[in-house]
Formats: sequence, C-alpha cells, structure tokens
Amino acid sequence: MFMIRKPATSIRPIVFHALLIAVCLAAAGPLFAQEDSGEAPKPAKLFDSEDALTVKLSAPWRDIVRKRKVQDPYPATIEYTDELGNQVSLPLTVERRGVKRQEACKFPPIKLRFEKEVVKGTTFRGQKSIKMVTHCDVGSDYEQYYVVEMLIYRMYNLLTDFSFRVRPLTITYYDSERDKAEDPMFAFLIEDDSDLAKRMGMEKLEVPQVHYKRLEPTLTSVFSLFQYMIGNVDWSALRGPDPEECCHNVKLIAPEGAGDSDWIYPIAYDFDSSGLVDAEYAAPPEGVPIRRVTDRIFRGYCWHNGTLDEARDLYLQNESAILGVIDNEARLTAKTKKIADDFLEDFFKTLRDPQGFEKEVVSDCRGKSQ
Repeated sequence: MFMIRKPATSIRPIVFHALLIAVCLAAAGPLFAQEDSGEAPKPAKLFDSEDALTVKLSAPWRDIVRKRKVQDPYPATIEYTDELGNQVSLPLTVERRGVKRQEACKFPPIKLRFEKEVVKGTTFRGQKSIKMVTHCDVGSDYEQYYVVEMLIYRMYNLLTDFSFRVRPLTITYYDSERDKAEDPMFAFLIEDDSDLAKRMGMEKLEVPQVHYKRLEPTLTSVFSLFQYMIGNVDWSALRGPDPEECCHNVKLIAPEGAGDSDWIYPIAYDFDSSGLVDAEYAAPPEGVPIRRVTDRIFRGYCWHNGTLDEARDLYLQNESAILGVIDNEARLTAKTKKIADDFLEDFFKTLRDPQGFEKEVVSDCRGKSQ
C-alpha cells in the first residue's frame, strides 16, 4: 500500500506546481512513447471486463448437438465488435465437453480452441482453450440457472483472487451448414486454469491425489465455507473419478517446482449442481447424506478448523456485496432473486449465530478421528 502525502509547507505554490507538472510528464512518458511508436491501441483482454460480449459463433451446430458421442473438434468462426469499434472475425474450433451436462442437456457445454497467432492484438489474445457454459436447453428457467451459476463465480471473486474469472456472452449460434441462426442466447466463458495459476504466480498441479494436510488452511476454509454457502457437495479436492488426475470440480495450483513442504491451493469451479442454482436435473452424489441439493452439509476437513473463524469473518464482512451480486443482476427475474436471496440469507443467519455456526459447520467437519 502507498500513501499520497501533502507537499511540505516550505515549498512555494509555484514551485510545487512546476514539480507536479514535471512528475506528471515523466509518468506519462511511456504513454507518449507508445503513441509515437505508432502501435495500434488494443482492446481490454477477455477477462478484464465484466460486460457482456456480443458474438456470433458459426459452426455445424446441428451435428454438434445430435452427434452426442463425437467429441472431436469442429471448425468454427467467432465474430464480434470489440470495445474500440473494430469488427473482428477469428477462426477457431469448438467441441463438446463435460460429463454430467452432456448427459442432462440437449445443448452441450462447449470448449473453444484458438491458435496463438490468430488472436494476437484482439480481445482473445493469450487464449488457447476456454470453457463455455451454454443454455443446456430452451426455456427461461435454463437461462436463469446459468446466470446464477455465473454470479456464483463472481461472488467467489469478491472473497479471493484464487478463483476463476468469467465473462458473459450474448451469443448468436449460426449453423454454417444450414445457413440458419438461432435467437441470441446467454452463455459465459471461464478463465483457463493455467491462466489463473499464472495470474497468481503459480503453476497448475497435475497429480493423481493429494492429502488434505497439503491444502493451504486459510484458503481451504474459505473454499469449504463457500461450497457450504452455495449448497454444493459435488466436489472433491483430494481425488477424482480418474485415478490418474485429481480432482473433481476442483483445480489445484502450487508454487512453481513445489515440494512436499509447499502448500497446495484448491480452486473451485462447476456449480450447476449447487442448491443456489437448483437445476431440475441436479441431485446429491451417492453417499452424501442429504436428500436435495438445497439441503446444506459442510464437507470441510476438521484439520482446517483453526482457520474457520477467519473465513467466517471474511464472509460476514462481504455479506452486503455477496447479496448485491444477485440483487443487481438485471438478467435475473424477481422470482429467481427472491429464491436466491432467501437461500443466502439462511447461510448468513447461521454465520451470525455462534452456536449455530459451531453446530452446523465446525462440529460437522470431516475427519474427526484424524
């Protein structure tokens, strides 16, 4: 942190103003140099803005939707007008992704892949592969699900930088083989995990499994309490269904060249099975002792309980901001806002009650015998 200090009283006003002008000119030097170099201005990077990007995405969508077993990439084109007024058209490939949503959804979630050279100087510069969350099926309820899911990422952004950034899209799907366009739909993009790791000065960790004592305690308490807040039990930060790769709906990052004594940092993602979204196809995983996804259960580990009070304070300090993410979202209906607000208020009620917090969270942790 730095402070702006008042000028010393011994400096006469005219001298002070002269010094101020000189400092400003010196600071502006690199800007003037950039203009003199003739370098064209660049639009903001993809995840540096929270505004919806309006795009047209052309691909053989009927084949992509109908050929459910084909996971291969399809040629595509994305077109948009950037914030500088430039009309941009970029080649890319699109492909189906995910497991549960492919089974539950008529329209699958998508991964976009770009060539590095193609996106230079554009909004998508630096992007190689990006996950896109789509509408799943037609109907206003489905759009509400995924607007809420996008907002969950933004709530987590308020609490920690160890969280994925997102960018909303207003997207027109144009079928390149049938020369047919659908009405604009809502979707959003999720920051790549390698980019998140780089942003945090770390690297993505690819291991088959980890021990809970390797997880950084303070962040892990924030992480576990967040999953409890949104009513999400569809995750594992220790292992996943693939025995070769951890984890389930969690990414791990660590300092470069991390050894056994370095902390590992869990990053949460994929929240469509949470109680806050309450998608009609969502159900608790087998073995979790709840009947509905809207039933909360804390799944943090007792070993991290020493940092739970710190995490609790962080949530209470940000209560208004978290609720504001829902209340200030124009894409949500009044009904969706009311349901989401009630669900979140119930969480904060537990946090404000010391006895309730001890019973529902602290004492309900996993690994009591450890």
